[in-house]
Amino acid sequence: MIKLIKANAFVLGVFVLLWLGVLFLVLSNPKADLHLAINQWHSGFSDDFFKYFTLLGSGWSVLLLALILLFFRVRHTIIFLVGNLLITLFVQVGKHLIFPDVLRPIAYFKGIHTLHLVDGVIMHAYNSFPSGHSATAFGIFVMLIFMIKNRGLKLLWLVVAVLTAFSRVYLSQHFMEDVLAGSLIGTLVMLFTIYYFNRYFPGCCNYSVVSRLSHKKKV
Repeated sequence: MIKLIKANAFVLGVFVLLWLGVLFLVLSNPKADLHLAINQWHSGFSDDFFKYFTLLGSGWSVLLLALILLFFRVRHTIIFLVGNLLITLFVQVGKHLIFPDVLRPIAYFKGIHTLHLVDGVIMHAYNSFPSGHSATAFGIFVMLIFMIKNRGLKLLWLVVAVLTAFSRVYLSQHFMEDVLAGSLIGTLVMLFTIYYFNRYFPGCCNYSVVSRLSHKKKV
């Protein structure tokens, strides 16, 4: 695990600093006040942008990336899918067993304050904590920084993950504390999954679908 973290120390360090900064923001402000302050900031462009950008944290993004990874290395695909299954398990246990009564913003502010909502977005009222989209986005982020070498691209994927998580607050699907917890779950679970496979299955499935098909043709 230490070797894995050292190899990505810079981008993970940036993530930690951002996470701690948001944690300070969450701890120093009532969640209702913080959400309303964010909800006041909106425009037609940002409505459309976050409406679609939030899909990067959906299950469809996981399936699409898993299919792409098959053409590079089956091992990466297996790690990615196992990691996301574990992330989903942690998130669903949190939502339905540990924090089943946590309301989402639309239910929390019902009859108290009218939120700015984006047309065409299906709103949810319950099971707010933690954010599944945020957990998925940061799971993808960790998997990609593990695979790629370019520091600039690593930082780009961090930005993508952060914007995906923020989109959940912008769209009033979650409070900031929900996405904060989701981002931590996605990051830690995917890091552990990568470490586990590297530690106990170092030589497993080190081939791509393309290379395996090419080998069969030659034979």
